[in-house]
Amino acid sequence: ENENSRAAGFLDRILHPMGMGSYHTSITLRDDNYSFAAVAGITKTTIRNEPTPPNATLQESINLGPSTFQSRGEINQIVNNLRVTFHGTSYHLANRNCNHFTETFATALTMGDRLIDGKRPKAVNKYPAWVNRLAKTGTKLGLDGGDVCNVWIEARKAAGADTKVDHDLVTSSSSSKQTTKRTVQKSKHKKKELTEKQKAALEKLKLKT
Repeated sequence: ENENSRAAGFLDRILHPMGMGSYHTSITLRDDNYSFAAVAGITKTTIRNEPTPPNATLQESINLGPSTFQSRGEINQIVNNLRVTFHGTSYHLANRNCNHFTETFATALTMGDRLIDGKRPKAVNKYPAWVNRLAKTGTKLGLDGGDVCNVWIEARKAAGADTKVDHDLVTSSSSSKQTTKRTVQKSKHKKKELTEKQKAALEKLKLKT
């Protein structure tokens, strides 16, 4: 056990009761485990071969909910999109760490159509806030260095939601309603045609009168 490990352990014991411990997280999807680290960037390993960080113990596993994306191709595309900002040299303890990655990845996977609304960020309900509280506090205090991760914006880009819009659906629906309304109005004003029997009966009435 080196001096850095002992110092980190000592600091963690002090901060943990305050809900500000230092944690490493990863995302497990099917049989694969995804994580982010300095130098290596985003890595994928099988569950049985997932390495445990030195001097660390498993805290807990949390089910974050079903993934909107099911095919391996879709999931691989999201991961590749995340690699643009989550690469080995972009890692930063406070501003872009493993927990930023797992929260962003989880948001891209589980939020579905809610990602289309870019103006109102939404958090993954089951993602624990305490996991990255220490790092986010450091960012708020102005800890410089590295590009600060914006979970919502980067999740939208990773899922391709930043290029999707829903106003086309509203427009076509409105247009359809207007067309239907005009058709109904025209049918109301259209003269009703008499059948042959009705015409014959009408002629008889005229003759009688």
